[in-house]
Amino acid sequence: GYLWLAIVAVMFSLIGCFYYLRVVKIMYFDEPADSTPIRAPMDMKILMSANGLAVALLGIFPQALMSLCAFALLRSL
Repeated sequence: GYLWLAIVAVMFSLIGCFYYLRVVKIMYFDEPADSTPIRAPMDMKILMSANGLAVALLGIFPQALMSLCAFALLRSL
């Protein structure tokens, strides 16, 4: 009875694949429009490094974030 839903899901999956494969093609196979190197300012480098460090630490030690999320969940109930 849900054949129409499966057909719609396949159609949307094909549309998504077309979109994302086009992005991959542009990223890896097309020539860049501008080949000048990108220079990031020092404040951007510091912020991105801090963000990367925070993500790495939360990945290695997830308990701090999980306990905060559990506390927020219990308070919302």
